[in-house]
Amino acid sequence: MSGFSRDRNIKIPKKVDKKPTVNPSNYAPSRPAEGRVEVPKKVAKPAQPRPQNNQQRRRGGNRRNTGNRGNNRQRQQKPRRPTPLDDEVWARVIENDAKTNVIVALGESKMMLGRYSAKNPTTTVGERIYVGVDSNKRTEVGEILGMAKLDRLSNSAVSDLPLVTQMFVEENQTHFIKSFFNIAGPLSLKQHAFELLPGIGKKKALQMVEIRGSSGFSSLEQLNESCSIDAAELLSKRFVAEIEDKNLQPRLSELLLPVSA
Repeated sequence: MSGFSRDRNIKIPKKVDKKPTVNPSNYAPSRPAEGRVEVPKKVAKPAQPRPQNNQQRRRGGNRRNTGNRGNNRQRQQKPRRPTPLDDEVWARVIENDAKTNVIVALGESKMMLGRYSAKNPTTTVGERIYVGVDSNKRTEVGEILGMAKLDRLSNSAVSDLPLVTQMFVEENQTHFIKSFFNIAGPLSLKQHAFELLPGIGKKKALQMVEIRGSSGFSSLEQLNESCSIDAAELLSKRFVAEIEDKNLQPRLSELLLPVSA
């Protein structure tokens, strides 16, 4: 047969999987199961401290010393820094704030405003109080809190400052008559010392010098009547102006204070 029919009758042999033949002589039975073998656990070794180099040792030493210093600072109080208020002995109360328990006072020797802790809540404005170094005599105030700034005072304290200053001048009129009004002279060819007072010009200053004459003024009352001025008010305004402006020159507060006994 040939052709298409012949091709259909051709038998194609199937693939037969060849199994490996076991040689009975080489055969050995498998080992019976013996259970799960325990694996030894790893034991963690204790951590060993790393060796420190010289820099780390120094840093560690500095930290220890810093801690000790901190403890010493807590135990020992820092010494208080000296202030210009340490030289003041007497002052005039400008304000007594009951809310903050702080007294603002004007020093008599330098015309400086200082803040003090209040001991007596009934201290009144204008009262003369002791602020010296003797703590036993400080019945109205305690320790010094620092300088007081004029722009941080209350409106009532700012308005009372010229009045308290004038009160101080009037109570010590003998000193200011002798040290200023009776000896004031020309500061230069164009300015007299009287012109340092607010509202006093060159013409008024020459008039005051002429009225003063050689005998001088005996009191503020006689000075006011003869020259038609309020000398205590003018001098207190000058002091307040010097408190407001630290660069104002010349400064009568430095020339006329402290008040001599």
